[in-house]
Amino acid sequence: MAPSSKTGRKSQAGGSGGGGGGGQGGNPARTQRRGHVIKQLEQARLNGQLSSRLFRKLPPRVCVSLRSIVDEDYLSAGHIFLGFSKCGRYVFSYTNSSGDDDFFYIYHLYWWEFNIHSKLKLVRQVRLFQEEEIYSDLYLTVCEWPSDANKIIVFGSNTQSTSGLLMNMMMTNEENQRDIYVSTVATPPGDLCLSCQDARLAHFGDPSVHCLKHGFMLHTKYQVVYPFPTFQPAFQLKKDQVALLNTSYSLVACAFTVCSAGDDSFHQILYDGSTQTPSPPDLSGSFSQAEPLVSRGSCSGVSSLSPLEPSAAVAKAEEFEVDISWGAREAEGGIVQEAQQPPCLEVQKPPCLEESESQDSPIETVPPVVEPDYINYTKLHYVLEPGNWAEPEDEMEDDKISLPFVVTDLQGRNLRPMRDPPICQGQYLTVEQLILDFEYVINEVIRNDASWSQQFDSFSDYDIVILQVCPETNKVLINIGLLLLAFPSPGGEAQHRPKPYHTSLKVSWDLNTSIFVTVSVDDLTEVQGQTSSSIWSSYRKNCADLMMKWLVPESDKHYVNRITNEAQLKGNTVKALADKERYTWIVL
Repeated sequence: MAPSSKTGRKSQAGGSGGGGGGGQGGNPARTQRRGHVIKQLEQARLNGQLSSRLFRKLPPRVCVSLRSIVDEDYLSAGHIFLGFSKCGRYVFSYTNSSGDDDFFYIYHLYWWEFNIHSKLKLVRQVRLFQEEEIYSDLYLTVCEWPSDANKIIVFGSNTQSTSGLLMNMMMTNEENQRDIYVSTVATPPGDLCLSCQDARLAHFGDPSVHCLKHGFMLHTKYQVVYPFPTFQPAFQLKKDQVALLNTSYSLVACAFTVCSAGDDSFHQILYDGSTQTPSPPDLSGSFSQAEPLVSRGSCSGVSSLSPLEPSAAVAKAEEFEVDISWGAREAEGGIVQEAQQPPCLEVQKPPCLEESESQDSPIETVPPVVEPDYINYTKLHYVLEPGNWAEPEDEMEDDKISLPFVVTDLQGRNLRPMRDPPICQGQYLTVEQLILDFEYVINEVIRNDASWSQQFDSFSDYDIVILQVCPETNKVLINIGLLLLAFPSPGGEAQHRPKPYHTSLKVSWDLNTSIFVTVSVDDLTEVQGQTSSSIWSSYRKNCADLMMKWLVPESDKHYVNRITNEAQLKGNTVKALADKERYTWIVL
């Protein structure tokens, strides 16, 4: 929005006693407007949303014209400016120039240091989506984690999306598949970095050289299929250093950490080995009615609560899960299904203890915790070695690696992957992947926890929406919308054919243990003349309604910052780039 050329304020003499004003000076219209603004600000404080219509004019002293701080050469080169970084120090722009053969696009992202009193200073330029041949304009989203300022993550999709949570979740398309490109890039050092200085000295003072913490790039690509997963950065990046990627077939939790060799402070972010033998929920207590169902195929009981009082975020997450569980049971007539202990955690008597037990030995049998066979976890460490090094593919093959990563420095030199962390090296990048296979979860939940499991024949399609992520408990709550074939009633006659139904399964996934727990299973709803598009639209609307019901406004500092090129792709005119925290605008 362009700044106003007029202040709109007129000097007024103070009220002086006489007249029908009852001795009250000032303009009544202004007083009414001031009261309206105060009311709107108070409403914004309560719901966390400030209406853009409240302030229609921007004060000139906090606005700066883009053309006055950027050389015309950059604008002519096709730079598209996206917005401010979370800290307000940088402004992002990108270009999508075509390659040498003019058949595909090459995307570059730029960091510009911002100072309202001087021109933008270019401090970093990187090529996104390394070596990928991209044949169409991409819908780009540049995101920053709530508290991790050392890196950003950029998502690119070869389709345009609509804005807003509800509209984004209802997006459908009849294409067969879409490409998703992801690049994670280290941010420039905000202050003097001794490691960066050492790296530059080793390269004859080259200012473009940085240490690994401030100089790595990581790229991957995957394809999604119809009904195309929703893009939810507020949930997918809610835990610092972790990205949740929905590949249509699995939910992949990726963690990226830079640490130094011999640093004992590094702890595994995902699947940290904190699995403990769970106990089945006590159904005699008052809280037991609200415990989630336990999938016996998931090898898990109900997660134990911390002896300390949970934070507000944890309490809200638990309340959300309890509400979902209660709603499902009320729909089933209030019947509480008893959770049973998973077979894989049953107490097993080691052979060596049988004789001791028969002799009244005081030694007690303890359950061995068996790792469920569906757990899929990998971890690789990347180090920078001289030269453009590349690991032979056959040496690093692993069936458990869901997403292949290309890891380089800022100059494009490949980093070497290693199974074990280096001992005598300097810094290294650790990439963890924890994978939840959707089809395995669907089959296990239906087999163990669905009241209609005997009617089930097969499922034909499904859609996954993340309902909630609690970064303190590392729990991810997902909703699985399901299209399936089932017989009308259990034990139906042979001539009865299965009919199409739709339903939803809600599951909680623990990133510490990789164990999933069934929260609720909905009843079957027969599909009667509905298209798959209408079913998924209705399903996503229900998910959006559920999330909005439990939406907690993001705090002023701990939020996922995301800026997109959506307006440019739609041909809309962006009038200003706003840094709302510091009340600064760049007028385009």
